[in-house]
Amino acid sequence: MSIPYPIQRSKRKTVQIRIDAQGAVSIRAPHRVSAAEIERIVREKQDWINAQVAAQKARDARREHPSDEQIAAWKQAARAELPALTAAWARRMGVLCTGVKITSAARRWGSCSSRDSICYSYRIMRLPPALREYIVVHELAHIRQKNHSPAFYAEVARFLPDYKQRIAALRAFERQHPMD
Repeated sequence: MSIPYPIQRSKRKTVQIRIDAQGAVSIRAPHRVSAAEIERIVREKQDWINAQVAAQKARDARREHPSDEQIAAWKQAARAELPALTAAWARRMGVLCTGVKITSAARRWGSCSSRDSICYSYRIMRLPPALREYIVVHELAHIRQKNHSPAFYAEVARFLPDYKQRIAALRAFERQHPMD
């Protein structure tokens, strides 16, 4: 049997089977592992591989692929809304945000730097207002707590007592509306 997936050899210690967001399979393997051993592992894991490929392809089919015009509209809306929303919440929370930047981050809604500057992905504009508000409060809470400790979540809860419900709604939104 010949392995129908690309194999990348490296200094790693174990064989890794990877399935990307589009369902493509690749193998990473140590130099010392023989082709026969890799084939055995792939045969042994074939049912798992097939299930993962099917799941990824289904996710990819649900994934939103916005037009350039839609992306431009979200960016414009983010630049118009998020600095003012951040400033209003910063005043309410008694923190000083040193700047707001809109990015194209695909894997996170926002971030807070060690210098108390906040970045938001334009993708935040896809969210309902209550979830945008949660992300703003979450990032501003990082000005006081630079981690996700219990003290951090206590800070968030001071201003959004329903933050756990908002997190659950955010996760549900992410599952229902996956994006590149």
